[in-house]
Amino acid sequence: MYSQLSSIIRDIVSVIKGNSNEILNDANDREAEVDALLYLVQRQVAISLDSHFVASSLKLSRNQAVEYSNLARSLERMMDHALIMAELTSNSTIQSMANIELVLPQIDNWQKSIKQLMINIRTKDSHEIEAARHQLKDSQNEITSLEEQLMANRNNANSELYLFRLLESIRRICAYARDFGEVLLNIKLHDESYTST
Repeated sequence: MYSQLSSIIRDIVSVIKGNSNEILNDANDREAEVDALLYLVQRQVAISLDSHFVASSLKLSRNQAVEYSNLARSLERMMDHALIMAELTSNSTIQSMANIELVLPQIDNWQKSIKQLMINIRTKDSHEIEAARHQLKDSQNEITSLEEQLMANRNNANSELYLFRLLESIRRICAYARDFGEVLLNIKLHDESYTST
């Protein structure tokens, strides 16, 4: 799921920087694959919740199974917004906008943060998780500020609407990534309380 998500975001950045939008032609297929993977994870979690034997063989508690399902759901929601971003950046109107590159620092912050969060599925370093969550919150605040500037400046209302929608999706993938980090903290807390008893 993460591979598909990070791949489509890299392609979106590439298109924003001026490359052909043909690399986004399969965006719907990639999003459908992530949806299918979410469905698979949810089925596996349901089976592990129904059968203690399955959960034991996977070495997962029921709480952990639910939290891993929440991680998958966050990735799927980010992919939904990445699809919106792909559709918007495929539009020639947004590609020709002079200020489209305003979104690149926020996408870069998201990429670094989600990578750090993915690493912490295994390492579970709460300081790194919190640092990534704070970086994502800073990005959300910067995006909100950019959105407010766009609302105040209504000179090019039609093209600015595309940029506004793109910023909104970036803000939302940052929010889902922060939720992802919170789930990681929940898993870490559960694991620590489980091993200490």
